[in-house]
Amino acid sequence: MKVTALVQVLGKVQKPWKDSEGSERISYSVNIMQDNGTIIDTLRLTKEQYEAIEPNKPYTLEAEYGTGKNGGYLRIFGIQPAK
Repeated sequence: MKVTALVQVLGKVQKPWKDSEGSERISYSVNIMQDNGTIIDTLRLTKEQYEAIEPNKPYTLEAEYGTGKNGGYLRIFGIQPAK
């Protein structure tokens, strides 16, 4: 299912982690809120998406909702400044 949402980016987070082969990688995510703070969540982004985002600004995101082994998730395929 495709989803379009208006979100406010609160902050950016970079975290190192190790894959199953022991190689270190970096995960990129942003903390968001919606409806004046009603919904707070964390979105995982690509490095390119992460670098284009600024905290404390509104964005329109386009995503696809899916279900995986750990439950529901959003795959972000577009995020741009809100108009």
